Amino acid sequence: MAQHILGLDIGASRVKGVLLESSYRGFTVVDAAAEPVAPAAAGAEEPLRQRQVQALQRLLAARGWHVETAIAAFPGVAAAQVVTLPFSDPRRIEQTIGFEVEAQIPFDLAEVAWDWQPLSSTAEQSELLVGVVKKEELSGLLADLAGAGIDPRAVVPAGPAYASLWATAAIAPLASAAAPAEPEPPPAEGTPTPAVPAAAPAASAPAPAPAEVLLDLGHARTSFCVVRAGLCEAARTVALGTGEVVRALSRDLGISEADAERLLGAAAAGAAPPAELAALASDPRAEAAVRKGLQPVVRELRATLGAWRSRHASGAPGRLLLAGELAALPGLPELFRGLCDGPVEPLALSAEVTGKLPAPVAPGMALALALALRGHQGSRAPRMNLRRGDMAYTRDFEHVRGKVVRLAVYAGLVLLLAAVSSGVRIFALSRQEALLDRALCDTTQKLVGKCYEDFDVAVSVLKGKGTAAAAVPRVSAVDVFNEISLHQPKEVELRYDRIEITRDKLHLQGTTDAAENVDRIVAALRGSRCFADARSGGARRRGSDQKFEFTVDAELSCDLGAAGGRG
Repeated sequence: MAQHILGLDIGASRVKGVLLESSYRGFTVVDAAAEPVAPAAAGAEEPLRQRQVQALQRLLAARGWHVETAIAAFPGVAAAQVVTLPFSDPRRIEQTIGFEVEAQIPFDLAEVAWDWQPLSSTAEQSELLVGVVKKEELSGLLADLAGAGIDPRAVVPAGPAYASLWATAAIAPLASAAAPAEPEPPPAEGTPTPAVPAAAPAASAPAPAPAEVLLDLGHARTSFCVVRAGLCEAARTVALGTGEVVRALSRDLGISEADAERLLGAAAAGAAPPAELAALASDPRAEAAVRKGLQPVVRELRATLGAWRSRHASGAPGRLLLAGELAALPGLPELFRGLCDGPVEPLALSAEVTGKLPAPVAPGMALALALALRGHQGSRAPRMNLRRGDMAYTRDFEHVRGKVVRLAVYAGLVLLLAAVSSGVRIFALSRQEALLDRALCDTTQKLVGKCYEDFDVAVSVLKGKGTAAAAVPRVSAVDVFNEISLHQPKEVELRYDRIEITRDKLHLQGTTDAAENVDRIVAALRGSRCFADARSGGARRRGSDQKFEFTVDAELSCDLGAAGGRG
């Protein structure tokens, strides 16, 4: 069943959301939108968080989104620590990581909300990324989001969330990797064919795929994420952003910060600047101010990549992707060119995603899309979630409880129907039993002059002495005749001239070809349980045809009716 997942990026200048329709077969970007955060009114002390929530409410009201699951990034900067442990067993990590985190933060562990996710793991050690925020800040965020009608399933630090873009193949591949190599032209006619070199020895193992870096340049924060093979290997968020560039432009060009933002926005969008600022767009001081404002970001990214390379003994990343509202700002790729071995370019998404997120919009919506894709990953997503312990997401339990209640109602209905069905069957069987008892009573009344409704008692009475039923023989003549026919020697030719069957005796008279055949006949009859004491009455030759006349007598000792025969 399809599920609507909202990725929520609560920034200092804009609140952005990407709505996905997630199913077992994949995902579809349903909608994406951003709402500006209103500036604080002059002379008013309206908190930023309150203005962000108001922007979120306006965004949800304008788009009319039906949200079943929400994943939000923690606004601001969450402290990130890399912890190395000399083992990789998840149970031992759970038992140990709390002590390591408490030793690295200046707060008591009960005062913070924190979680971890693995960066790399071997048999000897594991590297973990730990995200930490003040618990009061997280609880305030959850309360404010609840006021807007959003209860996020997970709240994650911004840095490691970008890895979901690679894990779900939402990133467009490198142009060099996607384009096939052009075949070499054939040699000109008459050109000697070069000798074929000897085959090089096969490589023992393919080289690992190069890592890629995403840099999301926000208004008040900048996030870095180093990804290899869809997994996060390093992540960090710093309290630097385009606000530094705006202030540098405002100061160096002598304009307001609002005009500086308009000037930057027009340059990033490739549009003509406002007429009153057109002369400043080509001022060399503007480019110098941009470089000066971004130097702290360059310095922090260089330090982050240096720490990552020292831990992994790896070379420079193969590509650096720029995200954020100013990702397409002219001169920005040159500023970061020396930090990777490959291209530095604005974020480009795969063809499956660009329908609702075209190229000009995609870099600015990178975090919101990554968060929605993290929700689409489900149990395959990294475990990082700051909502743990007493602030854990409870809708799952409420959802399960609702399902349990519905299942209990359905089970009760099934049991009720089963009870009704059983009651009807019992009633029908009881009526049939009453009819059978009545028929047995009528039969015994006619035979013995007394009514018996118990079958066993009736049978014992009918078999007892002194009753009319006692005169009924236990074995019928047909049963006895059947036993005689079954116990005749097949190799003996004989003929019975007379067969007398009484209640308890059998008398046979017949003729056969030889006197010794009589003994065979008697032996065969003794094999029956009805004629165990069969005995010969003698044999004599008949003068007319030289055949032997014989007689056989036996006591009837069987009860074929009780043994399952006819009677």
